[in-house]
Amino acid sequence: MIKISESLKEILNKNLFLKFGLSKRLFNLTQLSKFLKPQLEARTKKSIKTSAITMNLSRIQRTFTKIAPKIKSLPAENITIHSHLATLTYFKSKEAMHALNTLAAKLQKKNLFMTMTEGATEITIILDQEAIKTAKETIKEKHKYEESNLTAIGVKFTETSINTPGLLNLVTQLLAYQHINIVEITSTYTEFLVYINEKDTRLAFDTLISA
Repeated sequence: MIKISESLKEILNKNLFLKFGLSKRLFNLTQLSKFLKPQLEARTKKSIKTSAITMNLSRIQRTFTKIAPKIKSLPAENITIHSHLATLTYFKSKEAMHALNTLAAKLQKKNLFMTMTEGATEITIILDQEAIKTAKETIKEKHKYEESNLTAIGVKFTETSINTPGLLNLVTQLLAYQHINIVEITSTYTEFLVYINEKDTRLAFDTLISA
């Protein structure tokens, strides 16, 4: 028979928001127990009292509080903003890859911004909005997705902090709490860039700079 505690830990470990809320003691445990009750009963195949769930949550919360990552503030050396960007996504093909190399050379000569992410079946580029026309003229394949009016918020971390568990999640979590949608994400060794709608730029910057 599956124990309540085992099923509860399995549910919580798959949900970062619930784990964070418990570690920060943000939840009313009785209300959270009522919310989780149907899921637990489906897993354990038995009727469960809300009080039993609350008791288990209380024990787990104490554990989460002790092991929660101790990131007191965002260890950022610098936070930058690059506005007036756009993104285009194409189906991955040899023709598209060749055209993208040509486009990159053209934009480099004009000192325009461009970054590319290559997946298994798609290629996404992010570039200055003024380069959209050049991109469409250079890449003959029809694009799959397009969005303009984007801003890149770049967070440069200290080298001593980049191996901190939960560091990148902290950035996305802070923006998610402000209901800011992240359109794209790119990163390098010490830099993490999130691409958001321009209307959210000030709120995102103020949120990260004060974290």
